[in-house]
Amino acid sequence: MLIVTLTTDWKDGDYNIGRLKACIISCNSNICIIDITHNIQAYNTLQAAFVLKNTYQYFPCGSIHVIGVNSEPSPNNPIVAMKNDEHFFVGANDGMLSLICDKQPDSVVELPYDDNHRGFHFAGALSNCIKAIYAGLKLEDFGKVCELRQEFTSYPACNESSIIGRVIYIDAFGNAITNIDKKTFEKIRKNRKFEISIQSNMAKITKLSQYYDDEKKGEMFAMFNSIELLELAIFNKNLAHLYGIDTKSSIIIKFIN
Repeated sequence: MLIVTLTTDWKDGDYNIGRLKACIISCNSNICIIDITHNIQAYNTLQAAFVLKNTYQYFPCGSIHVIGVNSEPSPNNPIVAMKNDEHFFVGANDGMLSLICDKQPDSVVELPYDDNHRGFHFAGALSNCIKAIYAGLKLEDFGKVCELRQEFTSYPACNESSIIGRVIYIDAFGNAITNIDKKTFEKIRKNRKFEISIQSNMAKITKLSQYYDDEKKGEMFAMFNSIELLELAIFNKNLAHLYGIDTKSSIIIKFIN
């Protein structure tokens, strides 16, 4: 059975979700469609890449992952299919797909499309791709080989005494995930004490927690989550709402000798 996952900014209830699923099932009735999320912020390709990068590896190899963000094709916004890490990805060639890869992808092709789907060109490009993959064809057999456009997310700025990072994702509970990874933190820390400042000293954290319920209700804390990124939260509260934190917010860690 072929698995196709959907990640879009169309919001639950949008009729385009039903249209897309109908086009996918029309390719083959044995396809299993999995909704990862339809609640990506409008046009937020960085958020879509973050979600998919941290979910796709839990699906079987050979799965097709569809990203419906900024997805209607045009000469300036071609739809491509990419094979990476034994998975297939379909979405706009706007740099988003490059954020999912930790290495050079195996192959990338621009997808042809027709107008058989009454103006819903993304569905046409996707349908052709799914049929070809299901038939066992290589991407190069039905698409035009092309370069994957590159997008670069900012890395934290580091020196011997500090790390300056930023929030890159707000989850459904208002917890703020940063671009500061555990390996970088420990490398700079060198077993020293530290002070985490949010929003230019609005709040400070001086220790790491292991579990979400380690702290008292309403108290802010920091922890390295399951993907080893520094996460800031308030137990049973919405941190982002209470402190006005978004994906532009800065995080500063100072190490104390």
